[in-house]
Amino acid sequence: MSRRVQSALIALGLAAAAAVAFLPGLRWGLPSRAADEYLWGDRRPWTGREIQDLAGDRPDDPARGADVDVDPLESREHPVLLNQSDARRAAIIRRYRLYTYQPDEMITMMALASMRPSEGRLDPKLYQYGGLWIYPVGAAARLGAAAGWLTLEGDAAWYLDHPAEFGKFYVAARLYTVLWAVIGVWAVFALTRKLANGCAIAGAVASLCAMAMPVVINMAHEAKPHLPAATIMLLAVLAAMRYAESGRRAWWIATAVLCGAAFGMVLSAWPIFVVLPVMVLLRRAGWEEALTRTVFGGLIGAGVYLATNPYIAINLFVNRAVLESNFGNSLAMYEIARLREGAIGAAWLVLEGTSPVLAVFGAGGAVWLAWRWVRRRASAGRPAIGWLLAAPVLLILAQFVALAAGKPGEYGRFAVLPDMALGIAAVVAVRRRVAHLAHGAIPMLLLVVMTAAAGSEYLLGFARDASAGDSRAQVASQLEAYVRSGARTLGIVAEPAPYCLPPVDVFRWEIYLLPPDPDAATIARMDVLVRPWGTRPFADAAELASHRPDPPRLLELDTRPISWADKRFDVQVRRRMSNP
Repeated sequence: MSRRVQSALIALGLAAAAAVAFLPGLRWGLPSRAADEYLWGDRRPWTGREIQDLAGDRPDDPARGADVDVDPLESREHPVLLNQSDARRAAIIRRYRLYTYQPDEMITMMALASMRPSEGRLDPKLYQYGGLWIYPVGAAARLGAAAGWLTLEGDAAWYLDHPAEFGKFYVAARLYTVLWAVIGVWAVFALTRKLANGCAIAGAVASLCAMAMPVVINMAHEAKPHLPAATIMLLAVLAAMRYAESGRRAWWIATAVLCGAAFGMVLSAWPIFVVLPVMVLLRRAGWEEALTRTVFGGLIGAGVYLATNPYIAINLFVNRAVLESNFGNSLAMYEIARLREGAIGAAWLVLEGTSPVLAVFGAGGAVWLAWRWVRRRASAGRPAIGWLLAAPVLLILAQFVALAAGKPGEYGRFAVLPDMALGIAAVVAVRRRVAHLAHGAIPMLLLVVMTAAAGSEYLLGFARDASAGDSRAQVASQLEAYVRSGARTLGIVAEPAPYCLPPVDVFRWEIYLLPPDPDAATIARMDVLVRPWGTRPFADAAELASHRPDPPRLLELDTRPISWADKRFDVQVRRRMSNP
């Protein structure tokens, strides 16, 4: 069997395995009418038109970013009553009709909703997610509508009456992510085979580890651009390796284009541009040639970025306010501080994202491979092309650690490329260290099995949230029992939405958004407290008994901290209401 046929068969097998890993839970956490029985209690649900009229349209402000809150709370120093009027209740209900269980997916839909292609308005007003994400998702929705699967309506009230139809927009965006995820599996195969001296078995093992990683399973089920960007970065590294080996101009241009495309998918992919100088230096080029090719390669990448994000350049001259609004909102979420805490948090999220066994093997393998590449520097053999993967990974890890302090588990998505690189390093090190492939079968099998064991927990979480009776419905039933037994004041940690609070009766509960650090007097006013696992526990809650309607978990740990699927909630109630 020729190598090309063998590679094609392996690629088909990996694509089939990826479909099993990425597709079963694709409909998890979508908006529907299932929450109505909890949101309305015994009342008649409002129509979509009534909800929209009460909540009001989102103001069409050309100077405001698509992800910027149009009605931010003025202060969090004291408890804020969130449902004191029908207008406020309608705003809460609208979130449960249009948002998913993932807190960031809706900003893509907000960006698309702000565009009017028929009027020539194509500015998404969302720039941390690039045009290579926003525009193809919009095109996928158009294709879905043309095929009769998805309904395009200009009236938001229609979607409020038919939230399941709106959920199809999220499915279209998730399918776009899955497409890139499958390409990423192939890229891992090609990279690993190249680093493992052409061993196709090593490439297949690394690909299986990659698709089974918790962070990859998680990101393949979310409508977010981080996994697609990681895939394009892997393709850029692969092109750079081809250039380092051959010196062909076509591979240099391809590398530059792919670097710009990754940056055009999501801004956090900027470290990939480091492969441009590294690949030229590996060719042992002179400084003048290295500088020229790096600069012109960077210009090509910048051109690709601006071609896929034209409103960055346009708004520098036409509407700088919207750039300041969007970028300012994004930058406010991140700060470089408490590096020691950040390093500990980053290490924990890498362990979680890859699986402990794979992370340990990968870290050890990376150190061993780096030592070998350093020794090769003085030799006249092939260039140590592994540095082309190591260089952007090290930059991304530095960025990841610098911003990790105080971040929740979902921050792990920013380490998806380093996590995949650890898997590649683990497999390549095993293959190179073990002389005979047969002897390496056991450690390679161990890597796949242990990684799959960790990833399967995430996959099951998505599958559970794609069916009725998910974890949020269980907690919603318990909270409904409390309100029927006389509980009235409900303390929460974020504004009500399906990702952070199970649906509750917005007419009988008084829903209070608590300060970040509520004092004992504030806690004493609440009958019930609810928070998602992974958020800061309530302090000074001695008068309240902890009650978790979910099945007990080992050591009460969140076993899927990166994911919002099958989310567990900590429910604390006054002791007299513990058994309504």
